[in-house]
Amino acid sequence: MSDDWNDYAEGWDGNSDVRRYADQAFAALDALAGITGGGWQEKRVLDFGCGTGLLSGKLAPHVREVVAADTSDRMIAMLKGKALSNVKALHTDILDGSAAREGLTGFDLICASSVCSFLPDYPGAAALLAGLLNSGGMFVQWDWLDRGAGSSGLTAQQVREALRDAGLGAIRVEQAFEMESRGQTMPVLMGSGLRAAP
Repeated sequence: MSDDWNDYAEGWDGNSDVRRYADQAFAALDALAGITGGGWQEKRVLDFGCGTGLLSGKLAPHVREVVAADTSDRMIAMLKGKALSNVKALHTDILDGSAAREGLTGFDLICASSVCSFLPDYPGAAALLAGLLNSGGMFVQWDWLDRGAGSSGLTAQQVREALRDAGLGAIRVEQAFEMESRGQTMPVLMGSGLRAAP
């Protein structure tokens, strides 16, 4: 998968649709969790599948640290070029079991923006990521809504079941925003859940 994404890295930030998606995802996250309202200054965030870090850059001013991880070395190189002081950009595949070895645990928030529907084992990935959260930590994802008839993405039921099976509680799945592309309206789902206390 990373080879395909490498091909998009250089022009990624210049794509107005990509920037709009990141803007709307951050606005939906802020409405859900109050990121810009204070209280997040000591929190750690994992931006899973961060790409060039558009979402990481929006989170960084409000939190202690953003760990931004992606399997595309070129996407990570673009992010490193931005020199964001509290963003740790990592070219790694967290899903291969390296998270514990690299100390990638203890997150208060894990975001996955337009990532989960591309994963070969989305439920397994959700479970692994949920395990990297602190007690009370939040997992939030955004993905295209699968509307059938050959469309890609995830259904609300798929998201709800994966987050439930990952052991998360207070699960919410809703349409967060829409994007226009080639004359089509494409809805974006936001799924979220909290890791319960042990």
